Formats: sequence, structure tokens, C-alpha cells
Amino acid sequence: MAHPLELDAATTLRLPHALEEAEAHYLRALKAALARDDPVQVVAAPPNADPGAVGALFHALKRPLIYATDGTASCERAAGAMRSSGCGVVVLTSRRRACTNEEVLSSARSDFEVLRRAAGRKGDDVPVKRRKLDACAYARAKSDADNADVIILDARLILDPRSRLALPEKAVVLFDDAVDVEGLARSLASVRVDDALLERADRECARLDRKASKLETECNRDYVKVSQSKTTPPSSTCGVCGLDSVQDEDQDSTRMPGDCRRAHHFLRRVRTFIKHLKQSSKTCSAKAFLLEIAETTSGETLASFPRRLASLRNALKCQGAGPKALALDEVCAFARLVTHVPALVVDGKRLECLDARRALDELRFSQPLIVAATCAAEVVAKLLRCEPPEPALATARSALPVVVARGADQLSLTTAQGALRNDPTQARNYGTLVADVADSVPDNLVCVFPTSEDLESALVTWDSTGAMRKILQKKLVTCAVGEESETSKALEVFCRCADRGRGCVFFCAASSAALSVAIGCARTVIFAGVPLEPMSEAVRARLDRALCDLQLRESDHLAARAALMTRGALSRAEAVVLADQRFARAAHRNHLPKHARDAALRDGGSADAAVAALRARFRGSTG
Repeated sequence: MAHPLELDAATTLRLPHALEEAEAHYLRALKAALARDDPVQVVAAPPNADPGAVGALFHALKRPLIYATDGTASCERAAGAMRSSGCGVVVLTSRRRACTNEEVLSSARSDFEVLRRAAGRKGDDVPVKRRKLDACAYARAKSDADNADVIILDARLILDPRSRLALPEKAVVLFDDAVDVEGLARSLASVRVDDALLERADRECARLDRKASKLETECNRDYVKVSQSKTTPPSSTCGVCGLDSVQDEDQDSTRMPGDCRRAHHFLRRVRTFIKHLKQSSKTCSAKAFLLEIAETTSGETLASFPRRLASLRNALKCQGAGPKALALDEVCAFARLVTHVPALVVDGKRLECLDARRALDELRFSQPLIVAATCAAEVVAKLLRCEPPEPALATARSALPVVVARGADQLSLTTAQGALRNDPTQARNYGTLVADVADSVPDNLVCVFPTSEDLESALVTWDSTGAMRKILQKKLVTCAVGEESETSKALEVFCRCADRGRGCVFFCAASSAALSVAIGCARTVIFAGVPLEPMSEAVRARLDRALCDLQLRESDHLAARAALMTRGALSRAEAVVLADQRFARAAHRNHLPKHARDAALRDGGSADAAVAALRARFRGSTG
């Protein structure tokens, strides 16, 4: 049965189920954002909003939608909801993950290299290539995307300049409320190099220099021949998967890809820049860094490094694969970004972007961007230099927020100033709370600590006090500590435990890359402390810049960032426990969604009351 929803006199949606007023308010805000001409806009979204209603809105308005979310599980969840609303949906992932072609799976060749090899095949190989293309899931998804109403993909495939996909120009890009666009854009516009990476990049320059010397005569002859015949340059479309390579809009259209006559000069500049990075060890702003290197290399030359490197590789017909080639790509990205985005160069090796809006502008989107923000929507709009959005309402399906300000002994519960590591009472109270919650809630549970040091210290203390033994009596335990491979195995065990009937507790730090995936497999999330960013030179510089340019106070900035760390849990989990007395203070409370603010004011804040609320929420579900 279709449920009509009249947004205004011109738009009526037919939905498979009725919507609450909060979601209807959200859809009206999205439609109003489409009517504005701002390239980047922020819309306050209710937690756990229905993606199917969003897809139905864009389907009714006949506007193609690119829906960016925070992982594969979220992509599949959103796709199922949108298909139930009658939308044609395609889920895109990276070419490396989905393509079944042997050449793509066996190496990390660039799109141009795959194209060149495919075009150079003999005629009798073409039918074999066509059969492989027909069976390729990625190629099929790319072909279906042209006629789809909604394209769903991971936000990193849009914001990461290294793996960015070509998007339809007439579409609208909507970032899901679980995506931290401000933090993700800054992170992907930052580059970190070390001595080992610089050494690999230097060896790659030497290899390209030797190859250019051997092929210089042939390349010059081909360049003259192409220039005289005015032949159209090769297409940038991949012959295997149909992927359009991302090219810079500032690329000189008169330059031919085969021009490597100045290869030696270009590679000398790159090696000079690498030498400067090796010798530099001080922290300074990007402008000071450019002034320091101005005697040897200009900023305009640095900005052209990635384009000229791609042109040289095309001319030499060499693939940009392998650790050495990737290291050289990182160095060239460092050179470009240091000239384009406000940044801080830390110890001469780390480029930390300080402005998310400039990072988005650097990607030069032709599509309008709409950012759905559940937490700290006003601060996110200010950081992205947008108009402040209207406040969002809460839905009945929103996660149950529980604020715990006092432990079992009625003492204040906090992790401020390393209390979890230095105060045995705080560690004992947190252990008792986690054990009681594990006993009260079914299925999987995620416990998030502010830092890795707090996590390791808490686990050691709980093992000696017996809290860990109580947790193990109810659930399995996995932990995101150690190498990435170990964390992946722990995460795999955690995701399987939900189907085994016992459930599992996953311990991780707020900065862990596994947190987003873990929240998608959990019903309850505990934040053992406020997940504030560790103060560093880059964080200090970012706070100072926001204060000077945007008049955003440091306390509000840090509180908003802490609230944004809880956005995924408030949008995906069924219950969220905010275990720190600072969550009940106005500075942190005001950046939470409305229903979480009401809970902070309404609840008594004791651990016993929190456990009772969780038991009432999951009554009948515990095993």
C-alpha cells in the first residue's frame, strides 16, 4: 500500500510506509537546498533517517542522486531501502574491489596503462576481452549507472583524489549523516612522507630518467609526427572497465601526452624537491615552506608535478604501479597540495590540511554537494562556510541515548586529564559499567575509548579487578590493538558473532579505522569518555585558524568534533551510552541531536539508571 506524502503543492511522494514529521521536515529541507545555487550546503538530518524517502524525493524531482555513505554495509542498507521506494539503484565500489579482469586484479596499473594494453591487442583477442567485460561486475555497474536514479558509493571514492571516480555532471551529491565530511576532506587532503618513502620515490625518478634517455629519440619523433598530423590525443576511458580517468581541469589542452623532451629537466626538479624534504625537519606553515624552497623551485612548478608526471608516464608507456611509483605519486601530491590548500608542514614530512572547504574546492566538483549533519550541524556549516541549517527533529526510530555522569559508587565519571589511566577508581567504575551493559543488552557491543593508551590501560586494570571475567561470562571479547592485520581478524570475528547467538564486545579507540564497520554490526555502543582529539601542532593550528577566520571558539570547536565522533553510533545503533560527565554539560550537550540533549537533561546520570533504561529497551531480546 502506497502512503502519499505531500511536501508542497508541486511535490507528492508515494512511499511504501508512512513517514514521521521529522523525516518530512528533512525532505523539505533537502528540496529547499536543491533550489539554492550554493556549491556546498549543510542540511540538519534526523538520526536514522530513511534513505528510501530520500531516493523517492529525487526520483520524483527527476534529479539523479549520488548517495555517499560510510562503508559497504551502509551502502547495501541504503540500497535496499531505496529499491523498496521504487528507485533504480546501482551500488558502485572501487575498480580494484569489483573488477574481475585478470589484468586489473594482477596489478595496480593506471587506467591509461590498461587502456593502452587493451588497445594494442590483436584482433582475435577482442572477443575474449568482450566476454570478460560482460562478466565484470564493475563494468556492469558502471554501465547501469548511466540510467540509474540513485548511485550509492563510499564517500572516500568521491573525496579521495587518488581513487576518485568520474561522476555524472547533472547529478546531486548527498553525503549521508554518518559521514564526517569536514574531517574526511581534511584527512584526504593531507600527505605524510618519511625517509623510506622519499628514498623509493628517488629511485623511481632515477628509473624514469634512464628510460627517458633510452626512448628520447623515438618519443621526440612520435611527438613531431603527432603534432604535424594534429591527431586527436588518446581517450582517457579504460578499455577494460570503462572508467574515466580523473584529469585536472587546469591541464594545458595544447600539450600532447607524448611530450617527454623535457623529462630530464622535470625529474631533476622532482629530485631536488625530494632532497629538500629529506633535509627539512622544522614545522612551518605552507607559505613559509614555499618561501624556503623558492630559490630552487617555484610554487607554479610544484603545482604541476602530478600533471607532468602523468604526462611523462604516458609518453614512456610505463605503468604507475608498485611501491616506488606510489611513493613518487605521494611526493607529487605533497608538492601540489602545499601550493593549493592552507596547511601546516610538520617536521618537514607531514602536510596537514587546515581548511576542509579549501580541500573540497581543490577537488573542483561540478555537482552541488549537500552534507547531511546529525551532530553539530551549525559548526559543520561554519567550517564549510555555508549557511547555517534549520534544526532537525528526532524520529521514534532514533537510537536510545543514555548519558552516564556518575559511576556505581556515585562518584563523577570522566576520562579528563588521563583519569582512566591514572585513577584506579575511574577505571573500576568504567569496568563495572561495561560489564553491566554487556549483561543487559543482546548481540554485539562496541566500547570506544578516547585514545589507544586509555584502551590498553583499561584492559590491564579490568583484568586485575575481575571486570573482564564478568564480561567474558556473557560475551566474547575482541580488541583493535596492534597491527592492521590483527585488527581485521578481530573485526571479522566480531561481525560473525552477531549470528552465533552469544554476541561479542569490540574494544577500540575513537581514531580506529575499524570503528565505522564495527558500529554497523553492533546494537549498542558505549563511549567510555569524550573522544577529544589529542592536542598537537596541527590541531592547534587548525583551532587558531578557525578562531581567526570564522570566530569559532576553541571550546566549541573541540566539543563539536567530539560530538561528530558519535554521529555514526547515533545514526546506526539502537542504543548509545555516553559515559562521561562532560556530555551532560552545555558545551558538549548542545552539539548533540535534540533527543540526545533531552536525554542528558532528563536522565539522572547514574550508572544504575542507565543500565535500567537499557534493560527496558531490550526487554525480551536478551538471551
